[in-house]
Amino acid sequence: MDAKDILGLPKNTLPIQEKKSRPSRESQRKPDGVSREVYALTGGLPPLMPAVDPSQLKRKTQAENEKITWQWLPFSNSARKDDLQLYHWVRVVNGVPPTGDYSFAKYNKSVDVIKYTDEEYEKYLADPNWTKEETDQLFDLCQRFDLRFIVVADRFPSTKSVEELKDRYYTVARAILIARAPSPNDISGHPLVKMKYNASQETERKRALNLVLSHTKQQERKDVEASREQPELPASVDKEPFAANTINPSSNPQLPFVPGSNPVSETASVLASLRMLHVYLRSYAHVQMVEAVSSSAAIRTIKRVEQTLQDLRLNLKPKIPTKAVCAEHLELRKDILILLDLQRQVRF
Repeated sequence: MDAKDILGLPKNTLPIQEKKSRPSRESQRKPDGVSREVYALTGGLPPLMPAVDPSQLKRKTQAENEKITWQWLPFSNSARKDDLQLYHWVRVVNGVPPTGDYSFAKYNKSVDVIKYTDEEYEKYLADPNWTKEETDQLFDLCQRFDLRFIVVADRFPSTKSVEELKDRYYTVARAILIARAPSPNDISGHPLVKMKYNASQETERKRALNLVLSHTKQQERKDVEASREQPELPASVDKEPFAANTINPSSNPQLPFVPGSNPVSETASVLASLRMLHVYLRSYAHVQMVEAVSSSAAIRTIKRVEQTLQDLRLNLKPKIPTKAVCAEHLELRKDILILLDLQRQVRF
């Protein structure tokens, strides 16, 4: 017995083989100026950027009377301020060298640093934390190193931080622009006027970045586990998910009170451990607070609280864990716990 007997097919017939229809290949025309070999290597896909100027592909062959040589000639660079003489190989046609400026001089860009006078300094720029000599030296270094404040801080004689140098520079530049403007509307769209530099925010940003970069492997694993447990939560973080006065839940009705427990010490220890993380999700803090105040409650009581929330068609965890939502959710849990405790006392 073979496969034909099992399928009930006659042995003298062959199964009909369906011909696979090949997808019709649309004829693509080779672009002008590209050789057939190069077009075959690219598979018909054009490059992201042209490797050469298309006009060079259509250049005519060298004329019989055109003589091309390469010569080692000097050149001038307008980007340099000295008289340094440099040489390079130049393509010379019929003995006539090319004229004009150095081709790479156009990439020499400098920052336009604002200058101020002595009168403007005394009138608008006086600062008790800065002397005029220090401000002059700061602006000279900014002009010399094109606002590379890391390099400027390394060359600056005093022990001022990078944020202090940046704050002084942008404060002076902003004050000069406002003082010289005929009206505030003329400079309202200027970046230095529209966006004011915030030194404290920059310092806090660097501090938070250093904390993230200094995390150990164990802390990184904990963060990954926390994100896997709550994948539906937004990625926003908050340093202080609860206000400072929530340390004492007896004075704050936002924290639930579990009969027979000591929520003051429990919530205080939870908040202290959370602050060691520096940056964490408010939803994570909410879960820790609920677990802390419910630690002394019976498992059956916790199940009844969850069942009551489900009966009310509410989520066990807030989907949008804002400060107000977390506070209302904790308040609701507190009311449910009080209700269950009163029901237990009535029965007995």
